Amino acid sequence: MLAFYHIFLLFLSSYVIWKVCDSFQLASIFIGKNMPNGTRGATINAIGSSIPEFLTSLIAIFKYSDVNGALFGIANTTGSVIYNITIIPFFVIISCYIFKNVERINFNKRILFRDGIFLIFTQIALTKILETGVFTYISSFCLVFIYIIYLFILFKFSIGEKQFEQSNTKLQHSKSLLVNILNINLFSLLFPHKKEITKFNSVVILTLCITLFYFMCHILVSSSYALGDILHIPSYIVAITLTAIATSVPDTILSVKDAKINEFDESITNVFGSNIFNISFCIGAPMLLYNIVYSTDIFLGEDSVSDINHFKYLSIIYIVISMILLSTKTKKYWKTKALFFVILYAIFLYLLIMKIQP
Repeated sequence: MLAFYHIFLLFLSSYVIWKVCDSFQLASIFIGKNMPNGTRGATINAIGSSIPEFLTSLIAIFKYSDVNGALFGIANTTGSVIYNITIIPFFVIISCYIFKNVERINFNKRILFRDGIFLIFTQIALTKILETGVFTYISSFCLVFIYIIYLFILFKFSIGEKQFEQSNTKLQHSKSLLVNILNINLFSLLFPHKKEITKFNSVVILTLCITLFYFMCHILVSSSYALGDILHIPSYIVAITLTAIATSVPDTILSVKDAKINEFDESITNVFGSNIFNISFCIGAPMLLYNIVYSTDIFLGEDSVSDINHFKYLSIIYIVISMILLSTKTKKYWKTKALFFVILYAIFLYLLIMKIQP
């Protein structure tokens, strides 16, 4: 029964994160309405939707000691990367056919390969750090610095001159308070009389979203560790699957919503941009903060690091496959591609199950 209780908490926190994403997206679109094509998804959406991964890593490393917490955060981001580059494209493609009946889905190849190549570089950098078995001040800072370089490249050499324009800033409020509460409609709950989105209420909503993400991530981490103890499996196994999926809910929702309004570049740059943020900042920043607070390096166990690294090499292969599938313009075979993405994730789960078999 205790296991079901913690599973319920995982689903509850995931639901809250999912619903909060609706308000978050409205606010993020307004804030990033003048950004060049392909940058809003890779920055505001990617960072905002990856706040759960960052908070999960931060909470884990300070609450559950340096080694266990660090491995939990690394496993969570590893699972998120694999989920993001397989399951999110699946949902993006399927939602286009279900909701918009889109005949052809086109992505900007230059944007796709820009972010894809940088993501591979970031993955390789992390695997090399993990092979040393220790996170020092320098290695932690290097991961954070990688994301700073990415942001510089993103804005210095932004591709295309198209601006994302928000044609509709109107707010639609439900008259039912219960509906607003169940849907966690933050705009309607906090600004019930406001008819339009403004800079002020957008900033307030984004701040509240991040606060809710923090409390939900605290539940995610605690329940994940509890499940690991109850089921007698390493906590990083729970992190790389259930927790990774739960913290990837915002990425999924935002990408699907962008795809439904034909913002395909934003939907995919969110996937790659959030993964870059996950690997570099969501791991590097908590590690660096721990290094500074406790004035010590973080030494990792060789066996666990080896297991996680195997999946990191797998994720690099998946990134390359994903780039190839998304860059080819084939009108007839998008549904087949969607199925192939699911098969890739199923292979990952199979390999994971084989790893934990006695």
